[in-house]
Amino acid sequence: MRLKYLFVFIIGLSFINISCTDHKYDRDKQPAPDTSEKPVTINKTAAPDTLTQQKPTAAVQAKYQYPDDNGVGPIKDIDESATIDSKLVAQGKNIFNTKCAPCHQMDNRLVGPPLRNITKKNTPVFIMNYLLNTTEMQKKDPILKKLVDEYKIVMPDQQLTKQDARSVLEYFRSEEK
Repeated sequence: MRLKYLFVFIIGLSFINISCTDHKYDRDKQPAPDTSEKPVTINKTAAPDTLTQQKPTAAVQAKYQYPDDNGVGPIKDIDESATIDSKLVAQGKNIFNTKCAPCHQMDNRLVGPPLRNITKKNTPVFIMNYLLNTTEMQKKDPILKKLVDEYKIVMPDQQLTKQDARSVLEYFRSEEK
């Protein structure tokens, strides 16, 4: 009888070990960018006494991780140069705490992904369209389809107005690191 319980216990530990060592999230991470210094080239077509060194040009880092994805929805353009509006931030924080915080935190995974620096990954247009057109975007957008597959849950439509969505966006902008 004890042998049976021992066997079941060992099998259970094996399953836990397998599920805890999957490292699925490590496989999805992008490799670190190459920050090594590039070799200097010499312009050999110039006269021998005027050889010049050409410095490598620095790669320009994109402002957003997904710059070409603005989602599907009513928002087509947002003035990104505007300073953060503290009144909208306060409204957005209130909306976030009421409607978003049950599933999201800024820095930790909960039911949904952490949201700090979401404004560095996605364009403001994408974020507002997602907040306003949640269901359709989860069905059509490849980024969101991947998140639904990863988290095994869809985000419910929160019935936000354009003003509400803009307030939440401003709150996200204020929480950037």
